[in-house]
Amino acid sequence: MKKLYIFAISLISLSSFAQQTISFEASEGFTAGNINSQQGWVTTNDGGVPPVYLTSQVVSAEFATQGSNSFKITPDADFGPQQSPVMGGFYTFAAPLTYNSFTKSFDVRLTQKSTSSSDFVFRTVSTTGAGGIVTYIDFSYTGKILIANAGSANLVDTNQTWNANTWYRVKIVSTATGIQYFVNDALIYTGQPYSNNNINRMDFVHDNYGGSAYIDNIKINNEAALSTKDAVKNDVKLSIYPNPATEVIKITTPNKIKHIEVYDMSGKRVDATLNGDQVNVRNLSSGAYLLNVETEGRNFTEKFIKK
Repeated sequence: MKKLYIFAISLISLSSFAQQTISFEASEGFTAGNINSQQGWVTTNDGGVPPVYLTSQVVSAEFATQGSNSFKITPDADFGPQQSPVMGGFYTFAAPLTYNSFTKSFDVRLTQKSTSSSDFVFRTVSTTGAGGIVTYIDFSYTGKILIANAGSANLVDTNQTWNANTWYRVKIVSTATGIQYFVNDALIYTGQPYSNNNINRMDFVHDNYGGSAYIDNIKINNEAALSTKDAVKNDVKLSIYPNPATEVIKITTPNKIKHIEVYDMSGKRVDATLNGDQVNVRNLSSGAYLLNVETEGRNFTEKFIKK
């Protein structure tokens, strides 16, 4: 049986690319098969001189959310299981991303969830100076979604889970106040970058156990990283009041409210109940919170203050 690990990173020297939407299509210059050396992507190498790069990490037409192709990362038969996720594909930015001012999003579909499955990790890293991980989200073989957060030696359990053969939209928004991780537009964790270093590279990797992951529709800095206040200004379909609140918050929206969740600013889910269009917050401690509202039309995240 696999054991949960304290994560590690192996820094690899890579080439560069221009920031853009990446969907692995022929129109972007991609061809089916080995992704190594395509459009600035490289794969894990064996560390030899000269290095030999994996050929099993491929552009695939099996599944896609944008166009016909996606990037498939999968176990390589020439190597055994790894202690940490180091097998996969790597992409270096033409200019570094500022660690506290960027947005990254992508679609991911995993094929297997069992004790013999890989952990699939999606991270951004700095490869210069002190280097290190900046953001890190792990779709664990256990079915849990884990995060690396500043100050924690182990991965943090977000209390969110994933299912095999299902597409998920992952979005990471970094601002001066911290990092928010979203899955399918729902906020799952709020924390801090693991290191305060500007980002040179993004990695899509696994630990070479079982199952595959398909990645598609990668976007860097071109999905607006709106603050809560900005989101309210630009989308009049939902509002909350009073704010600050003492006992209840009323949600105003033309769409039916399906579900709500409330998180404190550390990303921990807290107890709050929905009654019609009102959220009972009287038992919450004073402070700032994020209210995630799922409606028939879309999801919204609103910040509020509990007095």
